[in-house]
Amino acid sequence: MTQHEMRRIALQALYLANQEPDLDYDEIVSRTQRALDLKDLPDFSQELVKGVLSQKADLDEEISKYLKSGWRIERLAQIDRAILELGLYEIKNSKQIEPVAALDEALNLGEEFSSEKSKAFINGVLGNFIDEK
Repeated sequence: MTQHEMRRIALQALYLANQEPDLDYDEIVSRTQRALDLKDLPDFSQELVKGVLSQKADLDEEISKYLKSGWRIERLAQIDRAILELGLYEIKNSKQIEPVAALDEALNLGEEFSSEKSKAFINGVLGNFIDEK
């Protein structure tokens, strides 16, 4: 399984976590495994999910700084929010890929799971964090 495929699995788990914020990590993993018909969540997927969930408040706060005036992170489409959280987590923390590659991965996920308009939005928000590095 490629890193991109494992990242897709992590994204789907994070989407679930955003939809049902009261779920604990084990329940998120269990439901994701059932939904995707997986025996186990790959280690890399688990690492990403744990990382994002452990930094969720900080990630959301940082993302919120780059939303248009009057917009709140809670108003974003849940899939776009999950893509932004995952992308920002990797930009800030990944030792496996460079920040620009993490942005490219987020854009690929946006292309697969969201709309063209959302892809441009994701690029606009996460691009700010590339410039900061």
